[in-house]
Amino acid sequence: MTLPLTLLPVLSSLLLLLLYCLSVSCSRLKEQIYQDLDPKQIKSCFRRLNGTTTIGCTSERGGNVGVLLYVDTIAEITILEDPTFAPYVVLVNPEIYSSALLTGLEATGHVTGVILPSVTGGRWAGKVPQPGYSDDSICPNSGTSLYKNTSEQCTEGSAWNTPGSGLMWRSFNFPIFYLPDTTTTEDLYTCSLTHNNLTSGLSWPLCSVQLSSNMHAASDSQTCMRRSNLLNNLTPQQFCDPLSDSNLHYFVSSRNRTQESGDTRESSPASVILVSARLDALTMFDQTEVGFDSPTTGLVALLAAAKLVSEKMSSLTYRDGVENIMFLLINGEAFDNTGSSRLVFDMERGEFPHSLDLSGTDDFANGTQPTLNLTNIRTMIELGQLSNYSSSTLFLHTENNPTGVVGQIEKFSRQNNLTIKKATRTAIPPSSAQTFLSISPSLHTVFLSNYDTSYTTPVYHSVYDTAQYHNYNHTQGPDQPLVAHLAKVAVVLAQTVISLASEQEADLSPDQVSTLINDLLQCYTVSANCSMFHEASSPNPESFPWAGKTVSTPFPQYVGVNPSPHTLQTRKVLQLLTGEKTPLDQNSTDLSDQQTACLTKNSQQSVYSYTFLVGPGCYNGSHVTCASCYQTTVGQSEASSPAFTAGVMESYDWTSGQYPTWTESIWKEISCRSFLQGDPAHDQLVLGVGVAVFLVSMVSVWWVEKNAVLIFPHSGGDYRLGGNLDT
Repeated sequence: MTLPLTLLPVLSSLLLLLLYCLSVSCSRLKEQIYQDLDPKQIKSCFRRLNGTTTIGCTSERGGNVGVLLYVDTIAEITILEDPTFAPYVVLVNPEIYSSALLTGLEATGHVTGVILPSVTGGRWAGKVPQPGYSDDSICPNSGTSLYKNTSEQCTEGSAWNTPGSGLMWRSFNFPIFYLPDTTTTEDLYTCSLTHNNLTSGLSWPLCSVQLSSNMHAASDSQTCMRRSNLLNNLTPQQFCDPLSDSNLHYFVSSRNRTQESGDTRESSPASVILVSARLDALTMFDQTEVGFDSPTTGLVALLAAAKLVSEKMSSLTYRDGVENIMFLLINGEAFDNTGSSRLVFDMERGEFPHSLDLSGTDDFANGTQPTLNLTNIRTMIELGQLSNYSSSTLFLHTENNPTGVVGQIEKFSRQNNLTIKKATRTAIPPSSAQTFLSISPSLHTVFLSNYDTSYTTPVYHSVYDTAQYHNYNHTQGPDQPLVAHLAKVAVVLAQTVISLASEQEADLSPDQVSTLINDLLQCYTVSANCSMFHEASSPNPESFPWAGKTVSTPFPQYVGVNPSPHTLQTRKVLQLLTGEKTPLDQNSTDLSDQQTACLTKNSQQSVYSYTFLVGPGCYNGSHVTCASCYQTTVGQSEASSPAFTAGVMESYDWTSGQYPTWTESIWKEISCRSFLQGDPAHDQLVLGVGVAVFLVSMVSVWWVEKNAVLIFPHSGGDYRLGGNLDT
């Protein structure tokens, strides 16, 4: 039998229509079965590696599925030991989230995932773990500590970070998700309470969850980097990337290596005062790395002090061998002081602030900076945690007895009613200064913090170190205690630095920077969609904040694997606060033409950095009306570990610990969905019946074909299935 050719298009159309209807029906059925969570509301623990180990979390390739159970107390972990309905995904009460909890869950062997709700609202509002919680260890950066294997090293009995759980540095073979959206976690709680009521006993169907966060990296950084660098044109794949961003530096006075006479000038020994703070924070969960006390309080105090110093030193003369002041913001410090390790490495090689290779190039024909090394640094002042959450006292941690610096800080603190005490612990805290001291042991060092022998902030390096936790509210203005305290710190720091550099006392008041500090705290800890970031932005309509989705949260302060918005925006803020408006050699009113003319000034020189910013008074709330070209001495340098630089990586001993070796895993997707799961025994029965039907069908077809002549006696010849179709 043959089909008329005219029917073929009709049948094809009907077949396509049937397939489309089936796909739509399946899609609707899927939507009825699964409740997908918004991927933007999922903050996942992810995998990182170093030279010897792997930390973080991962799921199976297809995701981890488990029955959802709510655990309210540590004692309820015993419920999970029952394998009847295992495996389980556990929704935990934030108050009990700790190392002991995850150790207990892992020990049951029946947990396939953990979900941590937010404490910003809803059922778990304010339920921060007590007496505190930190993802970091009790001795941060202990592997690279200046006091490692000495009597002053950090131990359990002398911990800097007492609430430290160490969970950040552990490896889990199941996903751990943090869900900041309270509505989502309320829905999951309701699903568990409704369908998985432990009081009445569990019975199928049960509310279940699938967590997907499969990580591509494995083993250690050396193995992962080698696999990523393999040349495979058929299936190129990246497994991990080195942690890398930029360090920011600002010299108060310009530095031109080439003098008007044609002679060259290098930096003199012990001629630069260094003021530093860190840029990065750390938590277990992706995109949640916003630390209010660390690093933000130190960061904003440094920015405010840099503004004051730049304004005053423009009319003062350097004295007593001081030639410059450098403000430094260092990235990657949460991961074994990665940024400061790179800074010291570059300084030792004569490549800071950049490589000074002048052979065969005219890149610096119009001027370049001299290099800066460790011998050029006279004094280092570093800012740590500065919130007055527990106390308004400022503690001075020192190395090499810098009496002159301490004396100036004490004097200006008295003038500004700021309480100052010398720390009773001889070792300075985990800091960038330790990296500098490891190479330059005689460096005069002062570390300013809000603690004496251990951190007073109980939520250091955790999702709980927020503006809300520290009772900060931008609408309360510059007079709120926290802002007023940081303004005093910034003024004392500025007056100290100016006095050390010029032997002059600057008349400064906290009121000069209190509004600035209030605005900066809002930008860094509440929302990046803020007035200060608008002013410190390019007027380019295709860039932040004028293009893309509206930002309602602060930028993550994680060092990452690419230049982060946090670092890029901080550089622009520093340029805005310390830069000087400069005229342009053109009369166009078009902002694009003005920007091109401004950026052209950067060619063939490295003495200044020119940038085109909106600035104050040029944004009316809806669009940009003007902008200016700023001449600045703000620059940036690599913050990646020396272990990943050319010439070092090829022969580096990855287990030596000489340099940080942190990398971040690649992943494909992060997702979560809930659904009602039927009895697995029923699924097995359906599978068994299906297999049985398949086997019976195969035997039946074979038997019918073998006995076709008997079954179809009037076929007129041999009959085989498919053999009698007309062609």
